[in-house]
Amino acid sequence: MFLAIKEMLHEKLRYGLIVALIFLVSYLLIILSGLATGLADLNKAAVTEWQANSIVLNRDAEGRMPQSFLPAKGVDTLSKSGAKVSQYSTLVKSEAGLKENAQLIGVDSDSFIFKKLQATSGHKTSNQNEGLVSDQFKNDGFKVGDYIKVANSDVKIKITGFTPNATLSALPVVYTSMQTIEPLNGGVINAVVFKNEPKNLTLPEGTKKFKISEFIDKLPGYSAQQLTFNFMIGFLYIIILIVISIFLYILTVQKLPNLGVLKAQGVSTKYLVLSTLFQSFVMSVIGVAFAIVLGEITAAVLPTEVPIAIATGNVVVTGVGIIVMSLLGALIPIRQITKVDPYKIIGG
Repeated sequence: MFLAIKEMLHEKLRYGLIVALIFLVSYLLIILSGLATGLADLNKAAVTEWQANSIVLNRDAEGRMPQSFLPAKGVDTLSKSGAKVSQYSTLVKSEAGLKENAQLIGVDSDSFIFKKLQATSGHKTSNQNEGLVSDQFKNDGFKVGDYIKVANSDVKIKITGFTPNATLSALPVVYTSMQTIEPLNGGVINAVVFKNEPKNLTLPEGTKKFKISEFIDKLPGYSAQQLTFNFMIGFLYIIILIVISIFLYILTVQKLPNLGVLKAQGVSTKYLVLSTLFQSFVMSVIGVAFAIVLGEITAAVLPTEVPIAIATGNVVVTGVGIIVMSLLGALIPIRQITKVDPYKIIGG
């Protein structure tokens, strides 16, 4: 592909502008996909960390745990093979005046959910009025040993440790005992979660079992949020396809006389087509490479309040997608190359 490289080096400005455009669109795609992943994790991180298989909720709750109230008799049956979960959304504040909206999650100490919890500092506990809280509390100034008071109640919870990946519906989680959360919600059990698919499980009347993936999709705003980001990302792929086509088409039209001369000298159409494809491939690879580097730097320097997660899988998919769009964008100018008639171009 000596001809392709030679031409790109000779026309640095023209091809540099195309590379810059690919870079900017690629960077935007990487940031958007990072935000989509980060926001998704912020909504479901705690549930994902449970590594559960299914969840049983009230049939009328429409798959949402805060709206689910399981009957007492049903809970006794289900909890033999599952983990009871009690959820309470509230505002908590420390004695120093720090405030945080949070999801209080009550679990039993013998449940698989409690056993899976990992403390990055401090320790986990099953004692009443003590809790293991999300790392987000630490970022906001809370410390191990602090007492957090639950708004509109007399309940105080001592922070015994911090745990990673503990957010639910974009709010940090406080894991505590059932006894601690009972005065807040009257001892209501919102859900029973199963680690493995239960066999021969008889669901109590008025309840419904969901796959964890189905439950996550029904989290408030989760599906709408992901659809919005996916629409924007898909639209950007279309934009890069159109823009690459336009730029390469203009460049091809401008060099038609040169292409006619090359064909008259015996250069095959196949070689010229492959040369154009190679140019498109090289430009897209360079643009994507710079975008990945800048995307990683951006994710590293942004404050923790910005929920961005640059996942390797997303970066690979984005990069490959842009390269494919660039190659598809070269199809229109390729058609012009195949139609070049050396006799007409030279004026014979």
